Amino acid sequence: MRRIAAARLLPATFLVFAAAGALFAQSSFVDSLQSRGRLRIPLPQAREIQDAVGQLLVVNVDGFGYSGPLALEPAFAPMVQRLQIGAVIPHYGSTSFERIRSTNRALAALTEAPLMVCSDIVKLSGAGRVVSFGDGYVGGFLGRYRGLADDQLATLARLDAFVFAALGVNVSLGPTVDSSTGDPRTEDRARIVVEALKGYGLQVVLKHFPFLPAANLHRESPDTRLPLEKAREKFRVFSDLSGQADVLMTTHLYDSSVDNALVTFSRTWNGILREEGGFTGPLMTDGLLMLRNYADRRPLAGGVPAGDFAGIDPTAAWAARAILAGHDFVIVEGSPYQTVRVWEGLLTAACGASAADQELRRRILESAARIARWKSEREAELRRTVETSPADVAAVIRLLPPDGADLGAFHFDTGGLARLSPALEAAALSR
Repeated sequence: MRRIAAARLLPATFLVFAAAGALFAQSSFVDSLQSRGRLRIPLPQAREIQDAVGQLLVVNVDGFGYSGPLALEPAFAPMVQRLQIGAVIPHYGSTSFERIRSTNRALAALTEAPLMVCSDIVKLSGAGRVVSFGDGYVGGFLGRYRGLADDQLATLARLDAFVFAALGVNVSLGPTVDSSTGDPRTEDRARIVVEALKGYGLQVVLKHFPFLPAANLHRESPDTRLPLEKAREKFRVFSDLSGQADVLMTTHLYDSSVDNALVTFSRTWNGILREEGGFTGPLMTDGLLMLRNYADRRPLAGGVPAGDFAGIDPTAAWAARAILAGHDFVIVEGSPYQTVRVWEGLLTAACGASAADQELRRRILESAARIARWKSEREAELRRTVETSPADVAAVIRLLPPDGADLGAFHFDTGGLARLSPALEAAALSR
């Protein structure tokens, strides 16, 4: 497995990484599979899979309740380093700009390939209040800010993009463009937001394909039974915006009129996305641990025989089925230890001898290659560091509308924007 030199770690966080790192220190996992007689493929091939699989994982871990140098659970960082994780979605245990920025920079130093530092919402404090940045609401920018005029939406998106870039976030999980926006001009409004995000070098994830039902998909996914002809009307926006997206995120929709598996596990749905939408970039699942809450287990099988992937962590089996369905990135929530179980479960399955195991090996390498190309094409932006002062971010916080404000009547303070203009221009990509 590839290793990162200790010199790349930031000095302020090295001791934390070293202390927690002992929890994940062990010899090559596939070597341990061989020693236990569980390796069914040649060892060099298994090592190739081992080096690749971490890039498919998007790790969602919170940091609430931790007060050390990092704004995250201490065991998170050494796990990212050991497994060479492809992307992270940190939910920070802090509202401090400086602390979140230092955490993101420390994480980015841990991986050989550029680390995708993703976010759909960050809360920052300043001017005596806490303000939310990003797309972390139902409908995201487009749903929550329906009352903002186009020019005001463009300003809001620009300020959000500026703060994300300054924090070290390089991937925006949004804008949300599915039917939850409730905006008849979703496509036009999404283009406004995407242009602002890309203006600061952020990669854009459009979500949630094909559409969200009325139910809360964190709790259940009832059968929508919407004929494909009608469903096309709901997800046409993804085809129209596919050229604007860097990544597309699917969701756990269940529609038996199209497939007897959730979209997450459906080659049929992902084939529709690719063939009708023309999208060639990476596909990302929604969070897999949401599925633990579902009482109806039938759509979770994913068209894979019950015996396949038996004996591995259930979330690892879901990850395997999502990868087989055509996803490149799979979102794994939970503790760092849960992520390790998923990683080990995927490797165990990929080193097996069944037809599903063989196909999983092929798909892991195919996705890893697509991700590598994607990151290589965007390397400068993914590794970009934006220097700005905490005072500039505090000025942005003072400009944003507070929660509960009448957004239909809101207008940004033009004087405040003018004073911020040099900082905003300095952080934007040259055109």
